[in-house]
Amino acid sequence: MDSNFFNLSKRKKRDLLSDLLEGRSTEGIISKKELNAVNRLIGKPLSGTSLSKVNRQTRKTKKLTAAVKKTRKAKIKTTHYLSQEISEDLNRTHIAIRSLVPGNLRVRVSKSFIVNQALAMSLQEFASKGKDSRLLCSILQKL
Repeated sequence: MDSNFFNLSKRKKRDLLSDLLEGRSTEGIISKKELNAVNRLIGKPLSGTSLSKVNRQTRKTKKLTAAVKKTRKAKIKTTHYLSQEISEDLNRTHIAIRSLVPGNLRVRVSKSFIVNQALAMSLQEFASKGKDSRLLCSILQKL
């Protein structure tokens, strides 16, 4: 070990942030001054075009959030039993749909949302076609 290691005033200055970003291992004790320097670099506010891009994205997110809050309807909790096969299919479908949806909307795709949409589509078809609907045909085949 270097004899000047513990004497911080005699130690060579190093770029701690570069060491961390480049994956170089940092050995020894990090001084408070070095940590403060890294904190200043990390906490440095964005400037110019980067800041305007962040502001635009923030405004879009706020508008989207406000629109979502307006369109949400009251929900009630119900309990229904699913077959093992349907439950597994729902799990696979949930994963598949989430992978196809844009990243910022993935959080909103839940199993409940998928079931709600599937039921809405099926019930709408039943309302319009009645006895010729796929839902009634499927039920009659299973009975």
